[in-house]
Amino acid sequence: MAEHNLGDSHQVFDGEGKTFTINDKHVAIFNINGDLFAFEDACKHMGGSLGKGKLEGNLVACPNHGWQYDVTNGKCVTENECESGCRVDTFPVKTENNEIILSLPE
Repeated sequence: MAEHNLGDSHQVFDGEGKTFTINDKHVAIFNINGDLFAFEDACKHMGGSLGKGKLEGNLVACPNHGWQYDVTNGKCVTENECESGCRVDTFPVKTENNEIILSLPE
């Protein structure tokens, strides 16, 4: 895994998400009560940007067709739409000295 410094952690507001592109990899990062969660920024349905979706609790809804994902583990929770085990890739993320540090596979 390679670590990437994405800058000031205050740019991802509590209860909201933000998208980042690192080496052609699109990643969404959400802040829930000060905890950051990072995952692939593409809905498994039609590739919509999950980082632009609405967050309710720990679920984000794709802005295109409403498929919902648990931001803590990447699992799709939309009944009768997602196949069993459908999920987006998640990535380790942390803050150090108020900076977002994201780890991605090399």
